[in-house]
Amino acid sequence: MTHTLNRRGISDERPGEEIVVLCMAHCTEKANKADAMRSIAATILKYRPSNYLGKPLGLEPEGLQMMAPVAGVVTAVFNNKEDVRRLIGDLKEQKLGVSVVLSGLFSDVRDICGSNGLNEHTYHMSLGIFGKTECLPDEKTLEITTQCGHSLISPALVADVVRKMKRAKITAAEGAALLVKPCACGIGNPERIERIVQEMVTEGGKA
Repeated sequence: MTHTLNRRGISDERPGEEIVVLCMAHCTEKANKADAMRSIAATILKYRPSNYLGKPLGLEPEGLQMMAPVAGVVTAVFNNKEDVRRLIGDLKEQKLGVSVVLSGLFSDVRDICGSNGLNEHTYHMSLGIFGKTECLPDEKTLEITTQCGHSLISPALVADVVRKMKRAKITAAEGAALLVKPCACGIGNPERIERIVQEMVTEGGKA
């Protein structure tokens, strides 16, 4: 799940604020793991993720359970570490033989794995951004746009949402809903985005 590595703004000061979960069957095993992926989709939905694969495009929970065996992958974002802890314990008990990846603070991931009797075996880290970094948007905007690892959340859309909020045309929640929409993977975090855009308006952020 390397496309979550460049997310900005997650802090040890706010543990458990955001954990992304990915479950994926190897491409050569998709047919054999169809039932497993269906069960994984149902299990992830049971723990009420804030967002999930396809939701920004209008996919209902039933649709995710139908799509998971075909796609061989399910992604979701959570705002509650305890929910993820129970989810991982649940998946462990099911012994489905499908890869499970967590993305978030090392401390959160380590705590979740340890409490379920699991050891992390692989870490992926980003070394940051190099080159003409002066051309990058401001930090608050990056905290939103980097939530989509495919760069589908545009800085221009962030500016438009903030501008509309300042004119009281939309609320922060409505703005967050607009901003997660381009990220079909469903790993945009609407709760965190809502907090950030509200801060941008309050602090006189870019609009």
